[in-house]
Amino acid sequence: MNMEKHGNKTSHQVLQIAMVVRAFSQKGGLELYTHRTIEGLLERGHHVTVICEESDSSLTHENLKISFFEKANKKDRKAKRIKHHFEAATKAVKALGPFDIIHSQHLPMQGANVASFHNHTANRLGTVGQDWEKLLSNLKMFYSTAYKRRFEQDSILCEAKVLLFPAKVMRDDFREVYALDKNHSPASYVVAYPGANFPKGENKTVVVPEGNGQRDPITFLFVGKGFRKKGLDILFAACKLLKEKKTPFRLIIAGLSQKPIDKLRLQTLGLINDVAYLGFRKDMENIFAQAQVIILPSRIEPFGMAPVQGMLEGLVPIVSAVTGVSEVLTDNHDALILKNHLDAKELSALMTKLIDDTQLREKLSRNAKQTASTLTWGKTVDATLTGYEEALR
Repeated sequence: MNMEKHGNKTSHQVLQIAMVVRAFSQKGGLELYTHRTIEGLLERGHHVTVICEESDSSLTHENLKISFFEKANKKDRKAKRIKHHFEAATKAVKALGPFDIIHSQHLPMQGANVASFHNHTANRLGTVGQDWEKLLSNLKMFYSTAYKRRFEQDSILCEAKVLLFPAKVMRDDFREVYALDKNHSPASYVVAYPGANFPKGENKTVVVPEGNGQRDPITFLFVGKGFRKKGLDILFAACKLLKEKKTPFRLIIAGLSQKPIDKLRLQTLGLINDVAYLGFRKDMENIFAQAQVIILPSRIEPFGMAPVQGMLEGLVPIVSAVTGVSEVLTDNHDALILKNHLDAKELSALMTKLIDDTQLREKLSRNAKQTASTLTWGKTVDATLTGYEEALR
């Protein structure tokens, strides 16, 4: 290993890095983020040992090693699985070390000197949800063993020298909940936004609804899982308002398959002919080609990679102000920002604005594509290495 002696190691030196993650994969937001980061670190000449529970990655590199810790029993309750991951990952890192950097990708463990957080704090819904959601979330913090254990494990990860976040909204959430400023300097918080490019998928035929108007309707796209956390309930309420005003539109949903309760919900709202569930898709570039607007009205969203991926294809994003992705966008320049993520009327108005104003939609589309092109994984790796330098200082 290149070990120039100048007191501390720098990004110019080759580092031995332990990257601890549950699954080494390109599927899912956390996993894709981690995979792209590892690719960048390898390209910079560093040595990476991935320590994980499972892997489906085909990545090979002379400086890459993959090691596995004991798998958790999927039949066990969540709290028990969290405890298992904590013990198994901690043991594996100790056995495989020493390392210059031990980097946990939000996997419970002891001894990480760099920790990346990909989910908000356990009680986040208690601050951004509707009143009944806040009450339920607060009750879970008292009575749910899984919630308590997750809170405790995140507290341990917060003991790392450097904490990385995909957005400022995540950073501020953790700073407040765990009173991090008592033991951390501002330099120990690093925001590393994700890049916009993503793996190419499979080609499939997309079936979308015909719409409900005489003129060609605008197609809106929702990507993700989670009915309330992702704000799909607010989006449906906004669509109902559009339908009542006889405004033509279509909505396609990728990432969720329609269940009987979903069909009943659409029938009740009068949206059965205007909304289509596409299920889990690998051919997202094909899905993006079917829409003009991508909507992310989430209550809880550490960043939200789908909008920037869609922006590369020219889709106009509508995102809520509490999402991390809103931090890299500018209202009425390359996106429309939903100020109140619980306000269906405001969301409906933004959708109507794009339906009615073709010139605005075209301007936002051009600017969105330009903005997305500036969001690169190289910048993510740069920010990560800045964090490593701080941890080694």
